[in-house]
Amino acid sequence: MAKITRLSSEQRENLTAYLDGELDEASTQDIEQVLAVSEVARHEVDMLSRTWDMLNVLPTHRASEEFTRKTMTNLRAAEQGGAGAAGQMVYRNARRGVVLAMWGGVLVACGYLGFMATNHWVPNESEELLDDYDVINNLHKYSEIGDVEFLKILQSKRTFADHAPHDDQTDK
Repeated sequence: MAKITRLSSEQRENLTAYLDGELDEASTQDIEQVLAVSEVARHEVDMLSRTWDMLNVLPTHRASEEFTRKTMTNLRAAEQGGAGAAGQMVYRNARRGVVLAMWGGVLVACGYLGFMATNHWVPNESEELLDDYDVINNLHKYSEIGDVEFLKILQSKRTFADHAPHDDQTDK
């Protein structure tokens, strides 16, 4: 059984130029050698040739004068105003940056307000302890009293008010 010879990828790329007669001598001979021995390669060339023939049969349309004029005007504007398109891109990016910065500022402000509200309205146990520091510090002295009635008797006799010792003297 004969080996099937196919066109290489480079030869396939050159088929259109071969059919148009625009291929150099060495490449043309290379393709013709493969075509002489391979039915598959001849079929590929035949199919490509038929495709080009069918494309030639299709009606060709010309663009209207207005379309051509608008296209050329847009091309000239793009060539002359290339910096305008870049300026629009910079403006768009700057606008996005400003919007992102504003949203970031809003988020930071909300976080700060939430922190301040929590700090203000939620009680802090350590501050309550600091407010009662004197009582907590002298708790061992108060526990010796035993009954509140005893303190009321002492207060009625004004014993504490008349001769209240200073803190530095009571610790001695």
